[in-house]
Amino acid sequence: MQCERGATLEDWNTFRIPATAAYRILCTHPDELQLLPEILPTAELPLLVLGNGSNVLFTENYPGIVLRASFRGIRCVEEDPDSICVEAAAGESWHEFVHTCLQRGWHGLENLALIPGTVGAAPVHNIGAYGVEVAQCLESVRVWDSVTHEFRWIPTTELALSYRTSALRTAWLGKVVVTHVRFRLRRAVQPSWDYPELKEYLTALGILKPTPEDIFHAVCALRRRKLPDPTDFPNAGSFFRNPIVPVEHAEELQRRYPTMPCFPHGDSAVKIPAGWLLEHCGWKNIRRGNVGTWKRHALVVINHGATSGREILRFAATLWRSVYNYFGIALEPEVLIVPAVAWQPWED
Repeated sequence: MQCERGATLEDWNTFRIPATAAYRILCTHPDELQLLPEILPTAELPLLVLGNGSNVLFTENYPGIVLRASFRGIRCVEEDPDSICVEAAAGESWHEFVHTCLQRGWHGLENLALIPGTVGAAPVHNIGAYGVEVAQCLESVRVWDSVTHEFRWIPTTELALSYRTSALRTAWLGKVVVTHVRFRLRRAVQPSWDYPELKEYLTALGILKPTPEDIFHAVCALRRRKLPDPTDFPNAGSFFRNPIVPVEHAEELQRRYPTMPCFPHGDSAVKIPAGWLLEHCGWKNIRRGNVGTWKRHALVVINHGATSGREILRFAATLWRSVYNYFGIALEPEVLIVPAVAWQPWED
């Protein structure tokens, strides 16, 4: 375990905001978590757990413990003729984990290739892309409870998984540390390629019966084509979630904007791409001072030199007001804003 007091978090978040933490802790083994109550007043300090910091925006210095769990390991827990239960440690790279599963013939995660972050963060945000969510393969999560100081397994049914969120991000945020995640993956090849952008890309290549490998490489190519590398352009991916609106509202909007894409979400709701809404409002490849949007995707906010998360937040609030005033849709941040009360988009 490495524990630093008053350390910068600039290299722990992909926005590269140089906020500091009262304590910055790197854990290399789950058993080290049991030492925290002995060396720190954990009951008195707020706790924030990071993977690679690829989905967080610090708007001020953090007054508590920022912990990164760099646990490693991938193993097959059990298998049968149809499926495999795979356990991965929280600190494993998500993309490398997906690639490893593909190489071993464990299917179901290939649509989620090249998503930044760690395995431990995947269930927290219920990550998803190209028609697949991690919830579809998730079986259980092992956590360390910072209140009881005990380890326990939580089944998927208790995680309150929904679109880009879970109980790990809401009710249990700051109370548990994910140490391991288990997935139920398929042996059978059942590619999911109905997502329009993915299907169009594969069809253009003449691939009409894609393999999981085809899906994996197509997803990687699509993400690299439209999303910036945070190493070169500091960002946290999609800043907002795709809004989910009632069918009636979507139908009204489509009468006004016939080209607006919509995707069914349950029986009575529709998901609308937030990137399309922002681009329609003229926000693609726009820069204001030290903050801007990506040249190929209006949903990605880029830090061009801001040293305060507040500056990025003000820019994001401008985007929010633009979409709200134009479409009557209130976007919700996908990025975890710290502290949450800093997000007041209706205020100038």
